[in-house]
Amino acid sequence: MTDLPTLLQRARKLVHHQSAEAMALATQARQLAQAEHDARGESLALTLFAHGLFMFGRSHEAQDTLLEALVLGEQQDIGTSRGEALQLAARVAYTLGDYDRATDCWCACIELDDSGIGTAERIQAHIGLGQLRYAHQHFELALAHHQRAAELAEACDNVYLTCTSFINIAADLVQLGRSAEAVDILKKTLPLVRADQNYQFEAEIFGMFGQIRMQAGEYEAARMSLMVALKINRLHINTWGEASVLLRLGRCSLETDELEMAAEQFERARLLAESMGSLPLLAELEQSFAELYLRSGDAASAAQHQAQYEQLRQKLLQQTQCSRFATLELKLLE
Repeated sequence: MTDLPTLLQRARKLVHHQSAEAMALATQARQLAQAEHDARGESLALTLFAHGLFMFGRSHEAQDTLLEALVLGEQQDIGTSRGEALQLAARVAYTLGDYDRATDCWCACIELDDSGIGTAERIQAHIGLGQLRYAHQHFELALAHHQRAAELAEACDNVYLTCTSFINIAADLVQLGRSAEAVDILKKTLPLVRADQNYQFEAEIFGMFGQIRMQAGEYEAARMSLMVALKINRLHINTWGEASVLLRLGRCSLETDELEMAAEQFERARLLAESMGSLPLLAELEQSFAELYLRSGDAASAAQHQAQYEQLRQKLLQQTQCSRFATLELKLLE
């Protein structure tokens, strides 16, 4: 019979690109941990299972599972697995557009002492806080957070976290109009990602290449990069990635006046975004639908979608204005 540490290690290794198998291993691990009265092992198994749910776009189920892991931690000592569950809870909340909860969880990660969180989860909290700043269009602050995460990740020789830091840095640079620097970072990151067999990151990199080429007006080249990203996401059942790429493909079709194709791509992306309950993606899609209808000559529908976009955007941006976030950021960026 496979022992608990081996089951957990195998599940962790597979969760990013073979999520179904990882969830099956996590289920076995939880059963074994319960039999051994190992609270830490059980909480880790629950967190890995939740991560698999998250990869399949089942974010609300992932939240429920993470809550179960954290409740277990209130009853017994689960050590650094508390930080792991909190970090993933923040990621799930961020994807759902619940920025207040994401902020609370990532701030809690930063504030835990070393007995409650590992170095990797601290780095991921830096990345997450940077993503919150990115969502609020504070791109210089986002870049500062992500550069700090990259420094810490390289210092602890963690390929996964180095790659995710670099990808986020590239995204920040694109928004700051520094696309050439972003391309250089992505080209440096791609071999690391492939060596690590991280298909999610490979898809993100091709998606960003597509975005950069689209901004440069190279629409056919952009479409080719985006189709590679779409294929990878579908092959490995990354629902959020698929929706995000479909949105970009729709934007590309819009720029080339292929309005019917754009409508189809936006609609497919909307169905996926609704299935995940992702408010940030839904907001972007409402804005894209508004532009689509405007170009189609349907001003009334365009105005309706623009109003829905502004409502969703306001709901997102009115969050995370608390003093705790500002105070923590000052400490982080000293």
